Amino acid sequence: MAKNLIIYKSHWELVEQLSIEQVGKLMKGIAKFCNDEEVIFDDALLIGIWMVMKRDFIVQAENYEKKKEANRKNGKLGGRPKQTEHNPQNPMGYLETQQTHNNPQNLKEKDIEKDIEKEKDNYSYSINSSETISDYLADTLREAINKSKY
Repeated sequence: MAKNLIIYKSHWELVEQLSIEQVGKLMKGIAKFCNDEEVIFDDALLIGIWMVMKRDFIVQAENYEKKKEANRKNGKLGGRPKQTEHNPQNPMGYLETQQTHNNPQNLKEKDIEKDIEKEKDNYSYSINSSETISDYLADTLREAINKSKY
């Protein structure tokens, strides 16, 4: 089946409940599974633990095969581009530097204007000339308290 298996922490939590003899039988069963042999247990507890572990081992093997196939396809495409000259700004050897979406230079002007408007809305407030700042804060606090009561 597989050359390598991952035993998860959740598996170990199950194995901790077993006696030394049961752990030995389980490890022999895992070895048989790796060699594509039939695994049979006579202990009900071992059967239950094995079914959980076997399911995870099968999923691991399927994921490995998918990854292997994807790598095989990518390898046929030629792999990484050849590096023509040493460029510390571009260590991967690509002919051109990739442009990222997070680069502010790539943002459209409309997006920048929207961001500026949002920032203005977050920080702006108006006070009538007849009010003082303390009156404004007191009113705002009262409104917040009234909203939280309902």
